Amino acid sequence: MVYMDCLLFFLIVALFLMVVIMDLISSRYFKKHEAEYNQLLSEYRQKGYDLDLVTNYASFFGSLANYQKIIWFVRLRKGVKMKFTKDRNVQDDAYKFVQALPEERIGWILKLHRRYKAQALLFTLWLLIGIIFLNVVK
Repeated sequence: MVYMDCLLFFLIVALFLMVVIMDLISSRYFKKHEAEYNQLLSEYRQKGYDLDLVTNYASFFGSLANYQKIIWFVRLRKGVKMKFTKDRNVQDDAYKFVQALPEERIGWILKLHRRYKAQALLFTLWLLIGIIFLNVVK
């Protein structure tokens, strides 16, 4: 039983470190492409397309909100139907604009989104193993 405790504790620490390292790498990756993001966001706003409040204000939260900064464009690229208001969907032209972007302009956002999904998976695994550890140690 002691070995099980040690193994679970090691997994908790290792997964936590992996999540932290992945977050640092993702933050640096976004920072490297921040000028491209700002250009895309500016161009998108200039065209008058709908933009949700979270994406609109995420720039005030620095790297803590990088996921919120990109998810709007990821969902537009994938064609996920979204409501802008209770009575109105996001403009079709907004979808067309993002879907027409060349891979060089949007590819890094999609890659970062995949990194965030992997990071979320590891974080979930960390939580589950932590719960198991707490139940085993009792």
